[in-house]
Amino acid sequence: MRPLVRILGRSAARAAQHAQLPSPDVLELRVHGVANTPPAAMLGLDPTQIEQVDGDALGSFWAATPRALGTERPAGDPRVPPPGVRREGYSWGAMARLSTVPALGKASGLVAGVIRALWVLIIPFGLANVAYWTRDADEPTGRRSSAAGGLVRLFGLALTLLWVATTATVALGIVGAQCYGPRTTLDVAVPGQGTTSVDYVLTCSALPDQLDSWARWSSGSRTAVLAVLAAAAVLALAAVGSTGRLRYERRMSGTKARGLATGTAMDDGKVWPMLARPGFWTHAKRSSVLWYQHLSAAFALLAVLLAWHFLYRDEPECWDATGFGARGCLGPDVWTASGNGSWAVMVAVGVLLLVVVAFRVARVRLDPLPHGASRAAATSDAEVSRAPDAALFGVGFALFGWAVVVVAGSGDEPLRPSDPAAVPFLGLAAVPSLLIGLMVVLCVASVGLRSRLRAAVWAPCVVVAVGGAVTALLWPDGAGGVVSRSVTGVAFVVLLVVAVVANARHRTRSREGWSGRGPFVLLATSAGIAMVLSAATVLGVVAWLQAPGAPENASVPAQVTAALSEVAAADRLRDPVTVEVAAPVQLVTPPGYVEFAVMSVAVIAVLAVLMIVLSARMGALRSRPLPVIPGDAPPATPDKGVDQAIQRGRRHAALAHRAERIVGVVGTAFFLALVGTLLLPDPDEQVAGFWGDVWDLGVQWSTKAVVLAFGLVVASVVGAGSKKSLARPWGLLWDLMCFLPRAAHPFAPPCYAERVVPELRARIDTWLGDDLDPASVPPSQRRSLQGRRVVISAHSLGGVVAVAALLARWDGPAGPNDDRVALLTYGTQLRAYFGRFFPELFGPAVLGTHPVAPARLWAADPWAAPLPADAAPDAITVVESLTTPGHPTRWRSLWRRTDFIGFPVDAYSADGTGIDHPAQEVDDVAYLLTIAAHSGYPNAPEYRGQLDELVGLLRNDGP
Repeated sequence: MRPLVRILGRSAARAAQHAQLPSPDVLELRVHGVANTPPAAMLGLDPTQIEQVDGDALGSFWAATPRALGTERPAGDPRVPPPGVRREGYSWGAMARLSTVPALGKASGLVAGVIRALWVLIIPFGLANVAYWTRDADEPTGRRSSAAGGLVRLFGLALTLLWVATTATVALGIVGAQCYGPRTTLDVAVPGQGTTSVDYVLTCSALPDQLDSWARWSSGSRTAVLAVLAAAAVLALAAVGSTGRLRYERRMSGTKARGLATGTAMDDGKVWPMLARPGFWTHAKRSSVLWYQHLSAAFALLAVLLAWHFLYRDEPECWDATGFGARGCLGPDVWTASGNGSWAVMVAVGVLLLVVVAFRVARVRLDPLPHGASRAAATSDAEVSRAPDAALFGVGFALFGWAVVVVAGSGDEPLRPSDPAAVPFLGLAAVPSLLIGLMVVLCVASVGLRSRLRAAVWAPCVVVAVGGAVTALLWPDGAGGVVSRSVTGVAFVVLLVVAVVANARHRTRSREGWSGRGPFVLLATSAGIAMVLSAATVLGVVAWLQAPGAPENASVPAQVTAALSEVAAADRLRDPVTVEVAAPVQLVTPPGYVEFAVMSVAVIAVLAVLMIVLSARMGALRSRPLPVIPGDAPPATPDKGVDQAIQRGRRHAALAHRAERIVGVVGTAFFLALVGTLLLPDPDEQVAGFWGDVWDLGVQWSTKAVVLAFGLVVASVVGAGSKKSLARPWGLLWDLMCFLPRAAHPFAPPCYAERVVPELRARIDTWLGDDLDPASVPPSQRRSLQGRRVVISAHSLGGVVAVAALLARWDGPAGPNDDRVALLTYGTQLRAYFGRFFPELFGPAVLGTHPVAPARLWAADPWAAPLPADAAPDAITVVESLTTPGHPTRWRSLWRRTDFIGFPVDAYSADGTGIDHPAQEVDDVAYLLTIAAHSGYPNAPEYRGQLDELVGLLRNDGP
């Protein structure tokens, strides 16, 4: 026992010795990235060697325990901070990857699975929100404005209505109209009792047994309940992104809360970057009006669908949408007929409410308060009135409630029209196609948003194109139909030409994501994913209800039936039993979903071919070694195992670096799928010849493919939360998608940065004493605080968070130029992704760095391309704010060619601002040969070297 006692004694002595060291003057604050690195791994220690020093279960700060600090370690050990430096780690990943719903903290597996599935369904809303921030956020207002924000918000409203149409299709069009047949009376002879009547309703046997009792209800009561369930599905989707314990949008730092964020720099008369302007992270009340608007539109659409169906259910000539107006269905004879008055009023009020809501959505302004701008200050968030939009919500809810009550008392008439060829629930045939068409023309207009295509140009084209298409559908024959179709085509072509030409003339498109077409790519991807989820939902439910095991779906192949019939005809005494089998029940799927399934399968096939060709191309280029600096002479062919492993890691990383190009192809493919959905024929139409067989095969297999994809999505969702019941599926996606505030869609996932940025700023301010009133600080404490410094050490996406926190501190006592702060980033996406996708937030004019062209798709080295022209900054940049005149900049960044999502922030070469430095690509700490990729930067010797240099600069002892 003596050796053990002696070891413990030395450890305790070292801990005591460390406790007697002078207080550290520099805080090294590490911030993790997309990998959600645990606090212990961030600090390079065991979980038992760290302790939480501040925060809660979602955002917390960690440091080494005194015993861990007193542990003797070898010289150069990366776990040992420099002298006089306190090392902390900030863990924020739980905000991006965990969702908390009141009263469901200990939910069962089924409830938790439903929660995770709903998180998947709001992915399109999140992408639409990202598209909002890719527009030109600094464009002028007034008549010359492109109203880009209004366009994206209208697109978000269309996504909400698409989900409403999907839920209505499942609840009303499939279950209500097809799974519950008309009530039938059967006369049954009972021996000794005469004849009695039995009422029965045929139902889909695949439905849960608990729903069998619904067959005893009247058709009106059952339809009303199903309509309420459809509305509940919409509310559930809204609740996922809008409720929970987290109130990110109401967070603020202690400096702001105490009124100390009023430095003299706020009156410098300059236009600050968007992230530094007051109000960027605080607009909860302003953005909440979108919540009222979307729910109002959802209730209005459900009311219109209900009223429309019951208005025209008994009018056979109005069951087909084509020629609807030409047959007098919009005339007063139908609307004023006996019993139709209330339905007609509901339709008129609902359509008017949808138009008003669309106008209100387009007019919402969520930009932060201007700083140093010439225009008058906008209304602050606290002064925004939500009364008009709350009133719209009340009208929509009342209209839907009225429709439900009237439907419930409508009696027991069959819900489905008497003609089996008619759409089971009228209105659902046209609504999805109309929404798809609206999203298509908005996507086309978005091509010119970053080039400031005026709203006075694109808005009339959108209105004329959509209005002309609807008119051509309602009155297709005669000269009026020809004129409507011509006007629609001309408006669409004009919109396409002016948007493309405007984008081609955009001077800065080479340094912007997707050549200045970021809104188009993200909106098209959002619409495509929304349609995939909608089609998977509808077709998956149809496939479930048409399960082969259900008695009503029993079927025998036609060849078998024909063979049995021939045998029976040849020898009737051989088999006197009838061999005819009743045709299986086929549920009718409204148009739009099957067509998109066909197009989506075709798109997936094209993308698969593209990836195969790209992989083959990369395989053929294996003989060309990649240099450390793109554009330099390639190194000699590697002959050593370590050099070959490095080259292999660089090739794999270079393949991932083409993400922008690949996402652009995906977005374009989704757009073409949406266009094809509008052009493809009705799946039920018979097409003769070879192409008819191809079409039938495509419809059959595409439906199965979408259902299979639906199953895979559900499986991945369940698997994603197997360890944590409310963990969001595909955590990396949420890290990247939820950084920016909700401004385009109220049901989008909440922005974790609205808490992370103020929380990180608060920790910096607390260490530096900026959160204290100078008049109340004793002189001794003031002298101690004056000597304190901070180095923010940020990995990957943490670098984006760190820059946002630095910009948020510009309104503090020190203003933009705070020489007490330095920044060390590594493996970050600031320049290659965020700077290109969001130029007004993280672009070269904001950061003060060199722009970069997109990675080339087919070249061996994707970054061996000329750099675009430098961007002229409008005001002070981040680099300038971190640079003291006559001294090097206090920003360093590490990168590797083997890092698949890490890039320089200024340039690969050493020329420029001296920010970027390559880190070694071989992990020296690993037991076996390991090529370092996106992790392990703090273990590299370059990290310690740059950290020491920054600490020296902060202490004025550096070069």
